[in-house]
Amino acid sequence: MSEQNPKVDPFKPAQPHIPGVPQPSGEPSAAPNNILAFLFQPPVLLGACGVLAFLIGGSLWLHSRFSARPEADSAAAKSSWSGSAPASAPLQIPVGPGVIGTTDEIAKIWSAKRFDYTDPDTGLTTQAMVVHLPRGGYWGFSLREPFGGCRMEYVTDLKRLQDVYNFKSDHPMIADPCDYSVFDLLKYGPTTDNTIVRGAIVHGTALRPPIAIEIKIQGNKVVAARRE
Repeated sequence: MSEQNPKVDPFKPAQPHIPGVPQPSGEPSAAPNNILAFLFQPPVLLGACGVLAFLIGGSLWLHSRFSARPEADSAAAKSSWSGSAPASAPLQIPVGPGVIGTTDEIAKIWSAKRFDYTDPDTGLTTQAMVVHLPRGGYWGFSLREPFGGCRMEYVTDLKRLQDVYNFKSDHPMIADPCDYSVFDLLKYGPTTDNTIVRGAIVHGTALRPPIAIEIKIQGNKVVAARRE
């Protein structure tokens, strides 16, 4: 015998009956199933995975960027109070007239050191070099060619001297890459006013030896004195 008055669940009140509107059946709605089917479609899954990968990658990048900063700041602070110089600090070129180095720096025969020379009369600064010659002598000279703006070079590679300048030698030479002239440090040659200076022309069309700079030795100090 069927119940005439079924019990009413107080937590699930009966839906009101609206004329002309069909009553909902007792079966569950298919909407949740449709939503799950949509979410598990391959394009949706791939998109979700892409967004998740982007968020994870961004988080790792931010973490690595800001977690390394304290160590860098600590290293910078340590170097500031420890007095240590940066590894990439540029070398300072000495300037003459005056002390441009020590004999220990160019103790070996044919060793050389670059320096700048400022003419006291004109105030012009040119690149220069001092070379330790055999028998204990030192020779200073301007690297700028006497009648032009070309920068001469001190060639210690004898094979390069022969290949580039077509000159064979058994010791280093001064060479001019503009006119391929070669100057011998062990010989003296005349200038345009018949003054004899070191650096005779042994190859090429140069007009005179390089401009000399007097070098004096005071104890272990190398001093660039007056210019020719």
